[in-house]
Amino acid sequence: MGVLRALAEAGVPVDMVGGCSMGAIVGAGAAMMWDNFEAERHLRRAFVDSNPVNDFTLPLVALTAGRKVTRRLLDAFGERRIEDLWLPYFCVSTNLTRGTLAVHRHGELWKWLRASVAIPGIMPPWVNKDGDVFADGGVLDNLPVGPMRAFGRGPVIAVDVGGAVAFAAQGALPEETWFERLFLRRRPKMPNILQILLRAGTVKTPSDRLDRAGADLYLKPPVEGVDFLDWKAFDRAISLGWSFAKAELAKAPASIFGR
Repeated sequence: MGVLRALAEAGVPVDMVGGCSMGAIVGAGAAMMWDNFEAERHLRRAFVDSNPVNDFTLPLVALTAGRKVTRRLLDAFGERRIEDLWLPYFCVSTNLTRGTLAVHRHGELWKWLRASVAIPGIMPPWVNKDGDVFADGGVLDNLPVGPMRAFGRGPVIAVDVGGAVAFAAQGALPEETWFERLFLRRRPKMPNILQILLRAGTVKTPSDRLDRAGADLYLKPPVEGVDFLDWKAFDRAISLGWSFAKAELAKAPASIFGR
């Protein structure tokens, strides 16, 4: 969101948007032509005012039921279809049935956003009418520059917020019992199951590194201090993205933007 604000202030036109996981949600707002105020209002209500991933359930499929995220996506985007957005748009998910990256350019927006954010183990996967099972796009490609480049729309700006170090556990004891972890409070401690599953579902892949090289402008805001589920860091994350992108755009060759 901060990068989009910086692009708007710099007069850089955006004529197509794509994304993965949370980036798919932010990108969908841009494709709906939400201005900064409108995007902040919708996404703050959906993800910041209350935690959307705390509807924990018996973990037969995932740790959460996924119903809260589904409701939030419906509240924010309604029944709109991807092909009806103001700007051309796509999001990506991982087709676990076929082992392929799925690029979604048609269909109900909220459904494919729900698929794109379904981190395995955290949220139940999405199942389509044919029975194919879809999970977070970050399993295969957390930075979908390749699909964007294939559309041939012009210079590609990639925004990477998935490469930060998620956690470290130097000196931790991986075989501690639950009693030791809960009551002895040793330090350093192992990351919890949510942190491990989140990281495992969004870790960088070789295709991400190749796609980075395929972008005309690669932006990696310094969000190392913002945890995966730290919704309260919403404003700080936007500010970090805006200030970083503003500085990088000032240094970028004007030819990238056709000027």
